Amino acid sequence: MSLRNKDLYSNYLEEKYNMKLYKEERQGRNGRKKSFFQTKREKIFRKKTLYSRLPILQWVSKITIASLLSDLIAGFSVGLTLVPQSLAYATVAGLPPQYGLYSSIVGGFVYAVFGGTKSLAIGPVALLAITVYPMATKYGPEVAVFLAFVSGLIELALGLFNLGFFLDFISLAVIDGFTSAAALTISSTQLKSLFGLSYKSEGFLDTLIQFFKHIKQIRLADTIMGMTCLVLLFSMRALGRVKVSGDSTMGKVMSKSIWFLSTARNAICVFVCAGIAVSIYDPSSEDTFKLIGNITAGLPPFAAPPFQIRNISSGEVVLQTPELFTETGFSMIILPLVAILEAVAIAKAFSGGMKKVDASQEIIAIGASNVIGAFFSSFPVTGSFSRTAVNEASGVQTPISGVITSVIVVLAAQFLTPYFFYIPKASLAAVIVGAVILMVEYHVIIPMWRTKKSDLIPFATTFISGLLFGLELGIIVGTLVHIFMMSFANARPPIETEAIRKQEGTTVVIQPRESLMFPAADYFSNLVKKAISKEENVTCIIFDLAYVNRLDFATAKTFKDLSDNYGSSGVEVIAVNVMPKTLTVLEGIQPKKINITIS
Repeated sequence: MSLRNKDLYSNYLEEKYNMKLYKEERQGRNGRKKSFFQTKREKIFRKKTLYSRLPILQWVSKITIASLLSDLIAGFSVGLTLVPQSLAYATVAGLPPQYGLYSSIVGGFVYAVFGGTKSLAIGPVALLAITVYPMATKYGPEVAVFLAFVSGLIELALGLFNLGFFLDFISLAVIDGFTSAAALTISSTQLKSLFGLSYKSEGFLDTLIQFFKHIKQIRLADTIMGMTCLVLLFSMRALGRVKVSGDSTMGKVMSKSIWFLSTARNAICVFVCAGIAVSIYDPSSEDTFKLIGNITAGLPPFAAPPFQIRNISSGEVVLQTPELFTETGFSMIILPLVAILEAVAIAKAFSGGMKKVDASQEIIAIGASNVIGAFFSSFPVTGSFSRTAVNEASGVQTPISGVITSVIVVLAAQFLTPYFFYIPKASLAAVIVGAVILMVEYHVIIPMWRTKKSDLIPFATTFISGLLFGLELGIIVGTLVHIFMMSFANARPPIETEAIRKQEGTTVVIQPRESLMFPAADYFSNLVKKAISKEENVTCIIFDLAYVNRLDFATAKTFKDLSDNYGSSGVEVIAVNVMPKTLTVLEGIQPKKINITIS
C-alpha cells in the first residue's frame, strides 16, 4: 500500500471511530435514539455554551470589595463624561436632549450580562447620531427609536448566526474615509450652535452654504463661549499627557488631579458654562447665550417600539409599517454595520492582545442593548472609544462599571434635568467638535501612499461621496469601488512568460505569480496563446505553479483545454511545483495531455 493510500485509510478509520462515538452519545440511557430537538436542547444548555453566551456567569462569582471599589470609581468617571456627551449627541441626531439620557441607561445593564470585555462602554456615539439625523429631523424621535429596534434585531441575527464575517468586505480604507467624512459632517452641524446662528440645512455642503449666508448674524456671546470652550477642552486633553515625577504623596495627588481634570473635562466645561449662564442669563436680552432649554424630567416610559410614525403636532399617521421600512432602508443597513465595526474594533483594541475577543458575542451584546433600549426610547447605540478609554484608565475590573454609569445617568435624568436648562448650546457644540474633529483620519494618507497607493482610491471615494451625497451612500459606494478593484486585480493577475530557445526546439515557461480564479480564466488562456504564437518550433510548455495555491473549475478547465489542444499537436505540456490543493483540482478535471510534478 502506498504512503498516500495508508494516510487515506488512517483517516477513514479515525472518522469511523468518531462517528461511532457520536452515535453512542446520541443514544439515551434506555437505548433509544435522541430526537433532533433533544440534542439541540442539550447543546444549548450545556455549561460551555451558557458561559460563552452569558459572560456574566464567568466573572460574577469573582467580585471582591477591591474590584467593586475600582468599578465604582471607573463607572463614576465614565458617567461624568457620558452625561454631557449624551445630551450633545442627541442634538447631533436631531433629537431633544433627553433622548441622549434615555439612550445611555440600558446599555450598561445589558452589556454587563452579555458583554465579553470588562471595559467597553455602551451608549450614544457621534457616528450613529449623524446617521440617524436625516430621518430624525424629517419624522421625529419615533423613527430613531424604530431604527434602534430594527438595527438591534439585525445585529442579534448577525451575532447568533456568526455572520459577522460580512464586515470583512468593508476595508480599512473605506472605514477611514467614512469616519473622516462623518467627523467633518458632524462638526459642520455644530457651527450654528458654536456661533449662535439659526438656520435649517441638509448635508455637509448645504450646511456650509447656509452658515456663510447667515455669517453676519453671528452672536458675540455664543462665539466667545464656544471658542473658549474649544481651547479649554483641547488644553485639558493635552494636560492628561503631563507626567508628574516622584513617588511622594504630593506627586501622587498632583498626578491624580491632572488625570481627573483631563478625564472629566467635558463635564467641567459644560457645568462651568451653565454656572456662568445662570449668573448672567437675561431672557429679555438677545446678547446672552442660547440655552439648551427645557428638558423633560424623569425616566423614559416603557413602551413598545413604534411601527407607525405620527406627526408630532397633529397626531396623524405619516408612515405606515411598510412605508417605514422603505423610507429607512439605507439607515437600516448602515447603522448595524457602523455599530458592529466600532464595538468590535474597540473591544479588540482594549483586550490587550492577551484575551481572544468573541466578535459574535460582542455583536449579540450590542444588538440586545439596542433591542431592549428601544423599549425605553433609545436611539441606536454602540461602544464608545473615548469613554472606553476613560473606563480602562480608571482601573475598571468588571462590567459592573457599566451598571454604575447607567445608575448615574438614571439619577441625572430623574433629579438634574431642571438644571440642564441653563447649559449653553455653544458649550455642547464645543464638546461635540472637540470629540469628533480628532476622528479625521488624515494621518493614514501618507502610509497608504507609501505602502499601496491604490488604497487611496476607495478612501477618497468614500470620503468625497460621504460629504457630497450623504454618509450612507458614501460607505456603500466606497465598498463597491474597493470590491471592484479587488475583482479587477483577480481578473488580471501578474503572469511571467519566458522562452528558452535551443536548437532542438523552444520551451515556453508560464509562471503565474498569484492564484488563478475564474475572472482570470480568459486572460490566462489568451496570454498563453499569445506567448506561444510569438515563438517558432515550440516543443514544450512548462506551467510553473509554485505561486498558485488556489484554482477553481474555470481555470482548471482552461489548463485542460490548453494541455489537450497543444498536447494533440505534439507539444509536451508539463506542470511543475504543483501544490497539493492545486493538484486535487487539476486531477478532478482530468487533463489527458499534461505531466504533473508535485512541489
